[in-house]
Amino acid sequence: MPFMVLVCLLLTACDKDDVLPARPMEWSYEIITPANVQFLKSTTDVSPSYFFETNGKGGDMVMTCENYDVLNPISEDSYVYDCGWATLKIEGNQVKIHFAPSTPDDVALTHEEIQISANDGDRKVYTLIGFSRVINEEGPTDPQPEGLPEEAKFKMIMSEYTPFMKIESPLPAPLDLITFRITDINGEYSPIDIPEFTHYYDSIVWSADDFPHTFKVAENKVSAESTETHITTQWSSHFFKSGTVKSHLKGYRDGKVEYETSHRITLYDRDFLGLEWGAINLQKPTNLTAYCLLDRNYEYKLYDIVAKGYNPYSRFVPVNHKLLPDADFLPTTKKAVMILMENSIGTGENANGKESLFKCLPEKGVVAERYWENETTRMLMLHRLPDEEGLAEESYYLHIEPK
Repeated sequence: MPFMVLVCLLLTACDKDDVLPARPMEWSYEIITPANVQFLKSTTDVSPSYFFETNGKGGDMVMTCENYDVLNPISEDSYVYDCGWATLKIEGNQVKIHFAPSTPDDVALTHEEIQISANDGDRKVYTLIGFSRVINEEGPTDPQPEGLPEEAKFKMIMSEYTPFMKIESPLPAPLDLITFRITDINGEYSPIDIPEFTHYYDSIVWSADDFPHTFKVAENKVSAESTETHITTQWSSHFFKSGTVKSHLKGYRDGKVEYETSHRITLYDRDFLGLEWGAINLQKPTNLTAYCLLDRNYEYKLYDIVAKGYNPYSRFVPVNHKLLPDADFLPTTKKAVMILMENSIGTGENANGKESLFKCLPEKGVVAERYWENETTRMLMLHRLPDEEGLAEESYYLHIEPK
């Protein structure tokens, strides 16, 4: 059975009200290696999409933006994105895509998503490029049985992301809320009906490399009296570290994986994880509880940027989502801060003497214990001490200020 790779370009925007008056990006394409890359279909609605397939033997194609002469860098000052098996390179108004030939060690099915943008005056328009690859190798390479029908197959897509503090950003960050969907093999999404592919499995489970937990997307419960099917067709999660996250959807039957699809998403740091210095919300700060479905050990309350004497700052505070006793939660708050920082910045250094670098620290009741910094931001782990009246609970949290 031949396998295919799909490349999907989807016009999206972080703020629909701002983007609608702008000119949507219009695209044409040229396939350089028609033996290995083929056009499938396109749509012509407000958010156009383009679909291609490749046989995994490598190939090249070029997407040309017909109504914008210059495209913005993909990330910071970089015009190149390389995931290992596919490379995107922006040159003027073109996106040149190269698919490397597969090797015996490559994963059978992989997926990548990347967003590019162009400027329309003071506004930006965005295009999300998602590309995946399924490799047809000789011999048994993955859990999919030969006789599995097409209607039993599924895939996972990232449908949208909500930036932290509603920042307008063309690229997702670790503390943004990322929303995924499970679709049929053709990308068709059913938010209400139970998709046909669910009937082939006892359960469908979401997991990711280097994350400790899993999330059950679908489950069939069979008894002598009845069969119940439960499915979550759309789910959302934050992630607590930047970089590329490779996740998997696995369909289980009789304790074995019968079908598997994978998905890659790259999460980019802003000034610090999902936070970006600039706008200050003084009137109606909206604090967010960040959770990760694949790492349920910790949750954090993320505070919008506010100001003290016109100096901006923010706080990340561990949440007692497991309802631990106070004596057990105190060491958990310290570990939660340390794990978050080790995954994003490093182990840091002793905070002795670093308090003078900060302008918005509490005047009393806290002790600084650990210090981190990057190019734009300083971070301090504070130990909040209990007060005599018992109004302040003892805990650890992260205090954040721009340089």
